[in-house]
Amino acid sequence: MNLRLVSVAITLVVSAMLLGASVYESVVLAPNLQGAPISLEHARGFYHVTNPGVFFRVISPATQLLLLVALVCNWRPTPFVRWRLAGALLLAILADLITFQFHYPRNAILFRAPLTSSPADLDRVAAEWATGNYVRIAVVLTVVVLVMLSTFRIARETAVGEHRLS
Repeated sequence: MNLRLVSVAITLVVSAMLLGASVYESVVLAPNLQGAPISLEHARGFYHVTNPGVFFRVISPATQLLLLVALVCNWRPTPFVRWRLAGALLLAILADLITFQFHYPRNAILFRAPLTSSPADLDRVAAEWATGNYVRIAVVLTVVVLVMLSTFRIARETAVGEHRLS
């Protein structure tokens, strides 16, 4: 078994799941937050059992852990792969920093605080959240691209005989 390739391939799948969920939030969730306070009352009612944060609190650390494992498995063979995986790990951490510093305060306003602010203020916070999510998507997309490039490179390097790609 090619541990180098398997570690990066699994990381690619999980990081792509993170990207897909982030895009889903921008396409489905964010537009529904406009029209406060009614929209936020509906969202709060819908998310009474669970919310997207439950998924992201698992998939984001899993992505970072798998990136670390892939980095360790691919540390020596090729600087090309090492630096792309290291960059992807740093960007995955940056995505979480954006979440903690930018999105969590807005989540608190949108989903937990009393809806006593003006509708215009609540809509502004929802629009800020949506804009910030586009930034986070760009960061996670870059993670996926770096992992994908690493996967291609490792596959090429570890192919045997005449199946080897040039």
